[in-house]
Amino acid sequence: MVDTLEVLREIPFFKNLPENILKEIAEISITLHAKRGQTIFTKNSKATGFYILKEGVLKLYTVEPLSGREQIVKIVKPITLFGEAASLNEGYFPVNVEALEDSKILYIERKKLLQLAEKYPQICFNISSVLSERLYHLVNLVETLIIGGAIPRVAKYLLQQQRGGVVENFKTTLVANMLGLTPEAVSKSIGTLKARGIIKKDKKRIEILDLESLKDLVGEV
Repeated sequence: MVDTLEVLREIPFFKNLPENILKEIAEISITLHAKRGQTIFTKNSKATGFYILKEGVLKLYTVEPLSGREQIVKIVKPITLFGEAASLNEGYFPVNVEALEDSKILYIERKKLLQLAEKYPQICFNISSVLSERLYHLVNLVETLIIGGAIPRVAKYLLQQQRGGVVENFKTTLVANMLGLTPEAVSKSIGTLKARGIIKKDKKRIEILDLESLKDLVGEV
């Protein structure tokens, strides 16, 4: 079981904060339990606090009004903060969130956190920093979506997700939804990359064999 203080230390909002501040944040935190398939919050619902995935897996998604097609925005794994932009602005969540497996989520009420932020200005600096980082990743996602062709999109996804030349837990359907492609297009792209000797795939694990060639496909230097 993951300790609340340990979780908070991993979140950019609270990283490097003194122990006494972290303990005060932990005191206002509540652990929520979500079963597989359970909705955490829905699109356009009022944002009243901050959520941190402690254990489990979540999906952030929207549903196209006309077709009813589900569009996955992001798969959330521990330890990750989500929904923070809407919470800071007292706005409404732009996506739905559902548990893909039994999960534990840390919830921090917005009002209580901002009261602590007034008391400890360092929290405000950390919040500004993480929002800037989120914006950077959002720009990268937009770039991925506007790159023409399935292969460049899949190639860029692999580059963004790889750690040490390896992409773990690659799920064709989820990746297709994230990139706005069909599962068939993703499968064909992976097949092409394998045939060219750029990657090696073993079930849900992808190993990048030729990193430079993969970068060339998306115009990276």
